Amino acid sequence: MIKKLRDLKNKRITIMGLGLNQGGLGVARFLANTGANILVTDLKTKEELGLSLKKLKNFKVKYTLGEHKEEDFINTDLVIQNPAVPHNSKYLKIARKHKIPIKTDLDLFFQLCPSKNIIAVAGTKGKSTVSQLIYHIFKEAQKDTILAGNIGISVLDILEKITPQTWLILEISTWQMEGIKDRKFRPQTAVLTNILPDHLDRYPHYKEYVRSEKLIFRYQNPKDYLVVNYDNEETNKIKEETGLSLYWFSAKEKIEPGCYLENDELVFQSEKHKIVFAKISDLLLPGLHNLENILAASTVGFIHNIPGEIILKTLKKFSGIPYRLEFIGEFRGIKFYNDTCATTPEATLAALESFPKQPIILILGGKDKKLDYENFGIAIGKNKEIKNIVLLQHPAYDASQKILFILKKHLDSEKIIQTSNLKVGVEIALQQAKANDLILLSPAAASFGMFKNEFDRGDQFNKIVKNLK
Repeated sequence: MIKKLRDLKNKRITIMGLGLNQGGLGVARFLANTGANILVTDLKTKEELGLSLKKLKNFKVKYTLGEHKEEDFINTDLVIQNPAVPHNSKYLKIARKHKIPIKTDLDLFFQLCPSKNIIAVAGTKGKSTVSQLIYHIFKEAQKDTILAGNIGISVLDILEKITPQTWLILEISTWQMEGIKDRKFRPQTAVLTNILPDHLDRYPHYKEYVRSEKLIFRYQNPKDYLVVNYDNEETNKIKEETGLSLYWFSAKEKIEPGCYLENDELVFQSEKHKIVFAKISDLLLPGLHNLENILAASTVGFIHNIPGEIILKTLKKFSGIPYRLEFIGEFRGIKFYNDTCATTPEATLAALESFPKQPIILILGGKDKKLDYENFGIAIGKNKEIKNIVLLQHPAYDASQKILFILKKHLDSEKIIQTSNLKVGVEIALQQAKANDLILLSPAAASFGMFKNEFDRGDQFNKIVKNLK
């Protein structure tokens, strides 16, 4: 690894996309420490990138901000593409034309990573929860384990902690898999949580998005493990598409090998064993979708010979992760939940299903990803527990306009309250709520425009709720 790091010294490297999450920061810090000559270019301005730039103030880095310049993609030895950068960017095309190599932080990481014990988790929804659960199960089993990837933890920031024996739990997005497809990424264990319509603003059609999610197992061989959702229409098809040995998880059907629900008990079934390892009453996470997440992570644990009592011990302690149906607090007997990472209609419907017979004021709206909201509107109209909907409006929020148009066909218009301010929206929701009601931020759309990202949206919601008087 040392030789490979020395090869980077004095290389001219253009990092395309710094952003406000850890990916761009991680690769900039890492490459600066190798002695490479770093130039960071981002369409965001110095003011917009203030927090990220502050964290790089002690590193030798040059910047082109508020624009991209063609020469930065020509007069360089290497371009690092941030996952948020479209693969068809005209500046990447310029680099290719001049035969400049293009890599991602994950590509660099796999060149240097000493461990082959990689458990990679992909899918439209549930990736973060499944990744965290697997991590905690392995830690509870006292295995040397590290969590990284598409969760705000740069893989390059944790590289020095990894030994050949380390288990790396990697949450991976379609953007990241697209960026390393030439590397023929092959995780020892792959988990595909589900495939649902998403990111259609970045993909020409749904089939292309599905193809990208399935890159997780494309280069696996029969010695590897693939864990798949039996209940999801797209992932269920995989049994006809690959010769790999599959492990399933299902909240609806008895299947093997894998984990399933039977008479309120969680079961792992293989050719040799049937292990009842938990009960529904042991679980802290609400909702059918979280039950699927638990079954997926538990399957991985059993595959790697972790005892059922260790898995159960983890499940009894695991209450979830921030921004995903996260309980924020209670005010005047009203409970507040933050589900800001619900950026698709399906995710919001899953959140609503987690609270049966619970009166809800739902905060919705955002930027469109070219998703279909018709079935969403029908389901909302049939949900008798929804008291009101607070719809966030902004000039960039085209999804809010689609949602409003569809909801008016299926819901009493008096139940829909529009606002251009999240703080006002929370106050409106509070006015409509009574003790034992629930206020749920589950937007069913992206955040950009009103907020920096979905996490900024969630942080602002938390701050507003905690400052209620």
